[in-house]
Amino acid sequence: MWESITEPRHLKVAYLVIYAVTVAVGVVTLVKPPQSIEGPLGTVTTMLWAGLFIFGGVVGAVTVLPGWWWVERLLGIAPIFIGLAIYLAVVVILHIRGLDLGASRLTQIGIILLASAPFTLRGLLIREYSYEPRRG
Repeated sequence: MWESITEPRHLKVAYLVIYAVTVAVGVVTLVKPPQSIEGPLGTVTTMLWAGLFIFGGVVGAVTVLPGWWWVERLLGIAPIFIGLAIYLAVVVILHIRGLDLGASRLTQIGIILLASAPFTLRGLLIREYSYEPRRG
């Protein structure tokens, strides 16, 4: 099975794990949403955000090993970025609203930006082709 994955195998498996964690985060958010976010955001928007993580993570996990890059970009990475953007926008708004009370959400903002890093890197790595050129 390991040999059926084209090089760099270790990176593809790492991205598979990242996509699986994204699905898990989406499921946890759907089942038990963070109350400090769901309250101001609303249940429907929180479900949308969680659904984007689940959908993008599943598609990314299915497409990363076979090298279907156009699908991974369009239906894997893009929905995850949209979900992260929704989450980031809400946290920024909550941060601004909480400044009067001395509240800070800067750490949360930083973590969301860090969470976008593997998807940014993956998008940059696979941007030139529709399919992995090493597939034969």
